[in-house]
Amino acid sequence: MDNETTSGWGPKKMARLLAFGAPAGPAEDSRHPDEVTGELLRDRLAGPLTLDKRVVDSLPVILGQPLGEVLLDPETEVGVLDKIKDYGKGLPLGRKEGPEHAAAIAIYYASIASALVFHDRKITGHSYDGLEKSFAVLIEKQWLPPDFARLFSKARKLCDDKKR
Repeated sequence: MDNETTSGWGPKKMARLLAFGAPAGPAEDSRHPDEVTGELLRDRLAGPLTLDKRVVDSLPVILGQPLGEVLLDPETEVGVLDKIKDYGKGLPLGRKEGPEHAAAIAIYYASIASALVFHDRKITGHSYDGLEKSFAVLIEKQWLPPDFARLFSKARKLCDDKKR
């Protein structure tokens, strides 16, 4: 099951990418990478989605709402969560590690977790076993906001229940 991927993000690769110690290249920021990642993720979750016009037209219901609120709202439609998942996939813009990539992965998996927890729908090709492992990795991240750690914990339990 470890070979399953969604845009190349299998559970092992995701765990490796999230386990980074410092961003590659010269350090422009003297803060710990977890601190940078947490701040970047909080900023992304606090703001509205920034999307191209084609995507904006398909998501009128969430325009202007903070992304974090949309992901934690049980009323958010599965189709919207699927669009946010795609948005999360596109955020790293070619970066394979570092805070921006980690924040993008968190948004990607938060949309999947939200669909599972609030709608009992799986919006990815990942297996329940793979998702459970990915959620477990994310839960352990110190930079993850507490509301999202709880969301990932609930999703992890659902995945454990479904794989039995």
